[in-house]
Amino acid sequence: MFAKFFYFFSRRVIISGMSRVIFIFLDGCGVGRDDAGNPFCQAASRHLPFWKNGMALPDGTPIKPIDATLGIPGAPQSASSQTALFCGAGATAIGNRHRNGYPDRKLRRIILKKNLLSLLAAGGTSACYLNAYPAHEELFSDPHVRIEPDGRLWFSPFFPERFKRMISVTSCMLLASGQKPFGADDILSGNALYQDYSNRQLIEKGLPLPEFSPKKAAQVIHGASRRYEFILYEFFQTDLYAHRRPFADCVGLIRDLDDLLGTLLSRLDKRSDTLVLTSDHGNLEDFHLHGHSRNPVPLLAWGRHGAHLRKKIRCLSDVTPAILELY
Repeated sequence: MFAKFFYFFSRRVIISGMSRVIFIFLDGCGVGRDDAGNPFCQAASRHLPFWKNGMALPDGTPIKPIDATLGIPGAPQSASSQTALFCGAGATAIGNRHRNGYPDRKLRRIILKKNLLSLLAAGGTSACYLNAYPAHEELFSDPHVRIEPDGRLWFSPFFPERFKRMISVTSCMLLASGQKPFGADDILSGNALYQDYSNRQLIEKGLPLPEFSPKKAAQVIHGASRRYEFILYEFFQTDLYAHRRPFADCVGLIRDLDDLLGTLLSRLDKRSDTLVLTSDHGNLEDFHLHGHSRNPVPLLAWGRHGAHLRKKIRCLSDVTPAILELY
């Protein structure tokens, strides 16, 4: 008994003191061509070089293209791809078809049973979803919404009707893991970020929040990584921009993200920190298409466990098992 306790305690101290994983999820970013239709290429992004003749960070760390199709015909979609990414679910588990938008009952059952946040927490790892749900953080937790064992969503009478069909994969992960979302106060205190890290959308809606620069967002991510062993930050403006905004706006968005990532990397320690960045499907990298692509997605794995992750991960469903191995 003492030996088991000593092993567990020693392992926890080693991980807490020397190893941290920062996982940044950029929605809708694939590896495109080196041409005028790829805004990553046109932005001359140094830290997000998502084109075939780029694919390396300034320090030489390679960026690996990984499969996002799961062997299923058609263009990958958010609900099924994110379930594969965050739950390690393969094509058979998700029903051998792509599912757009928000997860259905079948996918929610998978998320409830095994997802990255829940599995890390169950193993004693301090894991945090860094995204804030300002003005709605109280709603996105029990007793207002929960996932039933059969995958159905239960809502309290106070849960807004407009949100009932908008429970994303990551929101389901929060519910399954029991983590309460961060709110506006956490953004103000620099302990969390909105999915639009700049806060511009929230400011336009009248919330009294400051506008964050890419450097400030990097500071928040870095600070959180000193408090938790694992953090996940989701940014889905990349996918929304690809669907809705002109090319020049997408180039500007990428340049800001490049600034954020460069700042974050300058603050991290390659000997103890691991940065993972990937996506669920292609979109933003190819303006020749109107919609999602079947392009591979980039796997940026930098730092202490970067080489190990690049070796282990070949497709979306490999990501969560490979990260879990680190703990």
